[in-house]
Amino acid sequence: MEIRTEEITAPAKVNIYLKIVGKRPDGYHELETLFHPFPALNDKLTISPADRGFSLNCPGFDLPVEQNLVWKAWDRYASATGFRPGLDVELQKNIPTGAGLGGGSSDAAMILRYLQNRPDSPGMPADELNTLAASLGADVPFFLLDGPAWATGIGEKLDPCEVDLAGMTAVLACPDVHVNTAWAYKKWSELKPEKKDHLESGFCLTTSPGAYKKTAFKTRAVLYNDFETVVFPEFPYLREVKEMILNCGASGAVMSGSGASIFSLFRDSDKALKTSEKLDAESIPNVICHF
Repeated sequence: MEIRTEEITAPAKVNIYLKIVGKRPDGYHELETLFHPFPALNDKLTISPADRGFSLNCPGFDLPVEQNLVWKAWDRYASATGFRPGLDVELQKNIPTGAGLGGGSSDAAMILRYLQNRPDSPGMPADELNTLAASLGADVPFFLLDGPAWATGIGEKLDPCEVDLAGMTAVLACPDVHVNTAWAYKKWSELKPEKKDHLESGFCLTTSPGAYKKTAFKTRAVLYNDFETVVFPEFPYLREVKEMILNCGASGAVMSGSGASIFSLFRDSDKALKTSEKLDAESIPNVICHF
């Protein structure tokens, strides 16, 4: 059986809606969030068979291989199944780190999918694969799907849904700011209860059946993220970027994850393009995605 080199795309994700429900006794926070793929921004993995072991080359990153989620995914899959094929992985990072876009989680999920789908793999039951993915990171299971999903728990309980963004253009701004996720959760936990008011009936752009069903109005886009309450006061530049995007004509804009990226939606693609050009002029990296 010949195993050939494969080139795999690992897409970013954005949080269209994110509500922090509360803190659990084990220290983790419960969420209600709407994940959506952002395929216009992605990492590239080139996976080649090797005689034995695992090697990872990631230009521009000097992280010990054992600390990388790509290696951890390979190792944990091997421990669970006994399937430990030799791999040489070339990882081209395009998704910025510390931006709330799930780049590392996406990379790990693509390794799991590769191992699961290899013709010589024993495979794993879907529920066990999902549990393994969640052990790597709360949002890793999402990247095993191929579309948007509501996530609850710490982000690992998924309910695939439909999201109607047809005809809209998204601009994803990635300011050069790093927000520590653990810090953001800690700051949110320290907020007084009256400051934790969230959008009770937010516009979630989803036609999912079940408890989260909302009407998808294309004429406006009210997006929401609880983390903005604590992140913006600490990083006012991010608020300024969001306000600039809204002033350029976005229907809505929201920080993704714990930041620092800002996701925005436009009904007018020309306004989206002009916004991208303005961000370029301000030296703020950005990506356009047409839905």
